[in-house]
Amino acid sequence: MEPPTVWTRLRAALSGEQNAETLYAYQRAGGAVHELLDAAERRRFDLAASGTSPFGMPAQVGTELACIWNAFALQTLGDRMLSADETADPATAGFVPPVTFNQVQAYYQDVQRWLAHATRAAHDPHFQPDSPLPAPLPDWSPVEPCPRPHLDAMIAALGAMRLHAGSVMNALEKATPEADRGQLAGVRGLFAEAVSRAEYAERMYTPGASQALHEQVEEHAKRAVEALYHAGQVLSYPALHTRQAPRQRPSPGGVGGRAVHVALPGEPGFDPWVMTDPVAAPTLRADPRAREVITEMWALDPDPRQSVALWQDIQAAMARGDVTYGRNGGRLIGHYFCTPWAAIYEAARPVMIGDTPITRGKRFTIECAAEGVRVGYPFKREVVVGDFKPSRLDYCDPDAPPPHDD
Repeated sequence: MEPPTVWTRLRAALSGEQNAETLYAYQRAGGAVHELLDAAERRRFDLAASGTSPFGMPAQVGTELACIWNAFALQTLGDRMLSADETADPATAGFVPPVTFNQVQAYYQDVQRWLAHATRAAHDPHFQPDSPLPAPLPDWSPVEPCPRPHLDAMIAALGAMRLHAGSVMNALEKATPEADRGQLAGVRGLFAEAVSRAEYAERMYTPGASQALHEQVEEHAKRAVEALYHAGQVLSYPALHTRQAPRQRPSPGGVGGRAVHVALPGEPGFDPWVMTDPVAAPTLRADPRAREVITEMWALDPDPRQSVALWQDIQAAMARGDVTYGRNGGRLIGHYFCTPWAAIYEAARPVMIGDTPITRGKRFTIECAAEGVRVGYPFKREVVVGDFKPSRLDYCDPDAPPPHDD
């Protein structure tokens, strides 16, 4: 890319965009993934020619191929986002909005990591990646709704990922012996589900669609990207099919609408902000008092598993399309004023959250609060249904009674 002109720099500065020079350097460096992808295809062909079942491939080879797929998928997502931003705003080519910079940087940095893992796996039969396979995507940028170029990029990336995954699926079909056909059926189903999600999002997509439609397509596109990313790893290394699908953060619902696994306090990977509105979480993380209160909430919760179960019900309902984020005039309502500062949701269809029935069109959230616990009040855990209005943040002090009980 040509160096940006003075006028381009000025326009970018006025619109608050960041210099993407680093991203383009990552893009150039990650271009090596396509050579590795070709090498992976040759490796797959050689295994088939030798009579080795894809389900019996050495772990070293399977790890290498899955890592190459991850690098390819992330490089594709990053490349498409940069290209979509250039198309949408050519006047600031070479600069991108901060949300795009952060998302693309996350993709490209993981490309480097997966390329390094693939190279090491090729030389070390005992190597295990630092992220267990199958691995989740990097987090989605916490912005609702996502910028229109991001959605354009996701749709374009879906096409490229689906095309390559389809060729791998065809190779699996041809190379799998009769004895392993039962296992192949499970992988075939996983691939078919991911493709179905991708095709559904692609059919919904219309360039320049209304904001309401944009947001609906965005949710389907994210779920499709996650599903294809997971399926591609399993197609590359079929033995992964028996392993649990990774939890996506902060994406709701997991794959297929099943409840996602959530690490509880004291378990590896525990995230105290897991139930917090993903848009508000970065700001709350930076608030020392909020960090203290969320830590106290988990420490004083007599049964964290029950609290998490409510949130899991919501995530599964969102994945099914039964629940959406609540909005007023197209804008997100935001989060509840009390811990865990969860998002405000709206039922698109009748749904049951825990033991609470929610009728269509009703808005709701969850509250898990240790307010007053240290002075004798019970821990509060409930689904809150109602009309939500702007309110000041409540830190839910465990050492003070709830305001209405003063």
